Amino acid sequence: MTAPVQPIHLSVVAPMHNEEGNARPLYEAIRDSMDRLGRPYEIIFVNDTSSDGTLNVMKEIANRDGRFHYVDLESNVGENWALLAGVSKASGEIIVTVDGDYQNDPAYIPALLERLAEGYRVVSGWRRNRVGSYWDRRLPSQVANALIRLVSGVAVHDCGCGLKAYRREVLEGKYVPKGFMNRFSPVVFGVRAAEFSEVEILDRERKSGSSHYGLGRVFEVIRDLWTIPFAVRGVEDWLPRFRRLQWLLSAAGVALAILGHGWWAIATFILALASRSNARNLARFVEARTNPPFRVKEFR
Repeated sequence: MTAPVQPIHLSVVAPMHNEEGNARPLYEAIRDSMDRLGRPYEIIFVNDTSSDGTLNVMKEIANRDGRFHYVDLESNVGENWALLAGVSKASGEIIVTVDGDYQNDPAYIPALLERLAEGYRVVSGWRRNRVGSYWDRRLPSQVANALIRLVSGVAVHDCGCGLKAYRREVLEGKYVPKGFMNRFSPVVFGVRAAEFSEVEILDRERKSGSSHYGLGRVFEVIRDLWTIPFAVRGVEDWLPRFRRLQWLLSAAGVALAILGHGWWAIATFILALASRSNARNLARFVEARTNPPFRVKEFR
């Protein structure tokens, strides 16, 4: 008789765009780390319409290793959606995400899983001593994470770290707008402080290719962060409220300006703009949930 197929326990997902030089070394490092655990696993790489040989490398690996799968997307959707496309194909009870640039060392995956087994829903890597430019990478990261801790109440120090381990129910069927997965996970999924933990990991320079990040990301974090508490509490409830509030505040600002209360008018207009920004972002959450933009050309 044929032995029963064991259910997949672990899924490791990595999004990639033009990572030809990193795809094979990353696969080998993940495979070696997973083999030592001795649990049924799968590896899923996502090709986000690379223009180099990334997809060819994935196909070569898939031909040799039945535990390796790749998702080839029809169009470029960015890291956020490429990662969620891979998650949508994952079968594991636990889903581990890792950046495709090989800056995250898969050797830390067992440590994340050990911490997850203590009862947490999400465990993240924490690159306490980050490499790279202070002004372009380290300072923006410190500012962004401090703001995220302040707003969310979750003691996260490195939301941008791609190396995370999730219990399946945290991610299953969850779709968030572009930028929210890779900048605000796990708080964007409603994970509470007691459900989250971190493991310190070593940060590394990428082995190949160029970074897609810079100083401008901190301004995007500031713009989008204030939406998260309302998205977590209920998009459908808060979206119409902010749509009404933006018009009420705009009308109030005009009235204050006419009455000569200049500074009060300016403050009211700023609140109106903030309400408009929240309404637009909450509408993006609705669109993400109802019509995720990724389309899978091939999954093997």
